[in-house]
Amino acid sequence: MPGGILLKNFLDQIEKGLIRFVVVTIVIMAVIQGVMSVDPIRLYLSWGERMEGETIQLPVATTSNNADLDAEEAISPQARVAIEINQFSSLPRAQVLVNGKPKANFTGKRVNVTIQAGDTIEVDATAYNFPIDFNIAAVSSNLAFPEKGQVYTANQAIVMIGKSIVK
Repeated sequence: MPGGILLKNFLDQIEKGLIRFVVVTIVIMAVIQGVMSVDPIRLYLSWGERMEGETIQLPVATTSNNADLDAEEAISPQARVAIEINQFSSLPRAQVLVNGKPKANFTGKRVNVTIQAGDTIEVDATAYNFPIDFNIAAVSSNLAFPEKGQVYTANQAIVMIGKSIVK
C-alpha cells in the first residue's frame, strides 16, 4: 500500500506541474500576441517581419500614355479601361466581367468599361475553344492597375485581370 500512495502522490505532482505549465504558456502567448500588435516591437520579435521587403505605398504611380482612350476622363473613385482583342475583329460571346457580373461583350475589337476602385475585372472566353489574347489598350490617367499594354491569354476559361487600383 505505501507504494500505491507514493505513486498517487507522484502522479498528482506531475498533474499539477502540467496544469501550471499549460496555464503559464497560455498567459505568455496572450502577452506576446498583445505586444505583437505594436509595429516597432513586432519588427524585433517576428523573424518573418524582418524578412519582408520594403512596403509600397498604394496606389503606385504609372507613366503610361493614356491619350487614346475613346471616352472622356473619369474622376476618382471611378476609372475607365479599354480592353482589346488582338487576333479577331469581334468575339460577341466573350464578355468582360466586373465583380462577377457581365459588363460588356466584344461585339467589336475594343470594349471600354467604367470601373470603381477595388472592382475585380475578368474576361470570360469560355464560349470559344481556342486561345484568345486580350490586351489593355488604354486606361484613364487615374488608374494605377491594370496598366496599359498588359496582355492576357484565355484558352476556354475566365481570365482574371485583377482588382482595379484607382489613384
